[in-house]
Amino acid sequence: MITNFFRPVLLLCSIISLFCSAVHAEGESESSMEWAGRAVFVVLKNDDLNDGRRIRDLDRLVSRAEEDGVGALILELDFSAQAEMETQQRLLDLLADIRVPTVAYINPSATGPGAIIALAADSIYMNPSGIIGAAGVVVSDDEDDEESLAIARQQQSVLKARARSLAKIYGHRVDVVEAMIDEEKELKVGDTILSERGELLTLTAEESVQIFEGKSILADGQVNSREALLQELELSGPMIVTNPRSFSESSNRERLNAASGKKEDDPKDAETKALDPQRSANDETLFGKREEGSYKGKVVVLKVGQDTLATGKASFDFMDRTIKKAELDGAAGLVFDMDTPGGFAWYTEGLVLNSLQNVSYPTFTFVNSRAESAGAIIAVGTDHIYMRPAATIGSALVVSGTGQDLAEDMADKVTQMIIGTVRNVAELKGHNPDVAEAFVTREKEVKIDGIVVHEAGNVLNLNTIRATEIIGGSPVLAKGISSSIEALLEAEGIDAEVINAEPLGLEAFAHWVQKLSILLIVVGLAGAYLELNSPGFGLPGLISVLSFSLFFFGNYLAGNLAGYELAVLLILGLILIGVEVFLFPGAIIPGAVGGALVLVALGLAMVDRVDLEWKWSGLPGAETWFTLFRESFIGVAIGLVGALVAIFAGMKFLPDSKLGRRLILEEAISSGAALEQSGKHDGAGTKSLIGETGEATTDLVPSGKGRFGVQLLDIVSDGEFISKGTQITVIRHEGSRVVVMKI
Repeated sequence: MITNFFRPVLLLCSIISLFCSAVHAEGESESSMEWAGRAVFVVLKNDDLNDGRRIRDLDRLVSRAEEDGVGALILELDFSAQAEMETQQRLLDLLADIRVPTVAYINPSATGPGAIIALAADSIYMNPSGIIGAAGVVVSDDEDDEESLAIARQQQSVLKARARSLAKIYGHRVDVVEAMIDEEKELKVGDTILSERGELLTLTAEESVQIFEGKSILADGQVNSREALLQELELSGPMIVTNPRSFSESSNRERLNAASGKKEDDPKDAETKALDPQRSANDETLFGKREEGSYKGKVVVLKVGQDTLATGKASFDFMDRTIKKAELDGAAGLVFDMDTPGGFAWYTEGLVLNSLQNVSYPTFTFVNSRAESAGAIIAVGTDHIYMRPAATIGSALVVSGTGQDLAEDMADKVTQMIIGTVRNVAELKGHNPDVAEAFVTREKEVKIDGIVVHEAGNVLNLNTIRATEIIGGSPVLAKGISSSIEALLEAEGIDAEVINAEPLGLEAFAHWVQKLSILLIVVGLAGAYLELNSPGFGLPGLISVLSFSLFFFGNYLAGNLAGYELAVLLILGLILIGVEVFLFPGAIIPGAVGGALVLVALGLAMVDRVDLEWKWSGLPGAETWFTLFRESFIGVAIGLVGALVAIFAGMKFLPDSKLGRRLILEEAISSGAALEQSGKHDGAGTKSLIGETGEATTDLVPSGKGRFGVQLLDIVSDGEFISKGTQITVIRHEGSRVVVMKI
């Protein structure tokens, strides 16, 4: 095991080397098991024919069934409306070539295009209350519209031909099929007239299974459930139930998770993983554990209030750190306690796309009582949404920072980007992507199972009743209604301690320290340099100590690596620089090593501790090593340049200023940088050392010491190297800075 003592060393070496969820369907999820030999129920409804994407999704679904070799592909039909002829043709072309056993299960209605689809199956079974038929093309009786009438008659002729072909292929009665399409066709079975001339044939389940001349009129049998149908087909094993939309969402989740290196697990496994002691076997972080509570086995609550999403990047940084820390510690779950009118779209998009998609524990949004704008986008990015009895969610139209609409071109560009984001995360989390899209654009109509949930023209905003309404077996958006977070966790079956993730008491202070880190580096380095070149310990040294103390303390509170280890590294670097200056001038190595340690300590101090743990653990979505350290070391570089500018400016202007004479001359010179009895007075009445002669007692490279009579002074050469023992004279006296040259 790597001890805390050696971890900084290993990380330093690395740095040096561097700079050189669940699907909307009943039964088992189609992504959780192989389809081989299984019975796959594909639920088809009116909406699936009114959306071209659903036909495409069905095509992919059929291909998957053929590749896996399903035991039977069962088309569970529920149609009651007409569809365009072109759509029916595409669907028939798709179903006519299926290379696995197919069954049509009418539950409860297969009228219109549903009847034609049923004809493309090897066998037909019906729910006892089901009906099938009325598949004709609607022909206009408007005599003035001859063109439309001709087109409709042509479509009817084509449809009858396709239906007769299917009837012959699959052994259905041709006269029955034609009577469903052509109202001029009378159907009589024995002495019973099933449809008279002038009406389209529609059969009940009982009528369709009647035997005439040794053959059923249409259906092979009646069953009142899926389980009964499996028994009738003599198929065993768990069924798989899906639909084109659910299959598409599941496939997209698999592709996205595969691309991020993350496996899609059963949602119930998330809590088990979070509680796994092996995940947090070593609670120590790379640079020692911060004194803050662990989230291990707990449910973390993030409060998203009125101003949380609108106060800048600091709030999002805190939420990002909390989400990642919860993953590292092994939390049992995370809940956004949300009551917000919204905020910054870009920061929200980053939080939703990056942090929330790279955790293994379950995430929840508790809408308490508003999740508007950016809050709605965050909610869509969580696994499950619960709402208070009187709550709202939605209205995420992107606007400017002042609340005004964006310019048309910019609005279109930004909106399309946000649409892509919300649809992506909605499918990944198992929410309806159409609902998510309608949150951010006025142009989206939302229709679920034939029911118009939202009309185009306005952005969507759902109240609790509408968001939790069950349509087509699934809620419109929210999983349930809850009066509190405790009730939410009880409904989810999570029994764990709840902990509120709150910013530290000095979080605002730490935020400002982070912003001022470069300035603190400038002041700290400049003060340290001036102190090393001045006698005794004066004001520059005090300012340097205060600056570095504030720098490390603030960055520590902000959650960065700034801790006692790096503080010790900084002090060690300064000591080595002091050794170079005072004990072994010109040795170079102590000063170079000391300078490197100072820069590394300052650079690491601004690196986010949680981001480093995330990268060190190899978790998905982590920054690259270069990106992780880039901003901090750019900050150090800027601070170093700023310190050099400050040093040269101080050397040039401070000694001649009134403040400089008061702070430096009176304090520093009196402690040994002036001759007590000799020297000339300048115009201000202060002793001047100009013209005094003495001997260098150390090498001047360029700073060192010299003896003038009985006084030993800190001096600096005028730029050239002066060896020990050389006779020197003072040519400039600028406050505490005594400049000499060879005699």
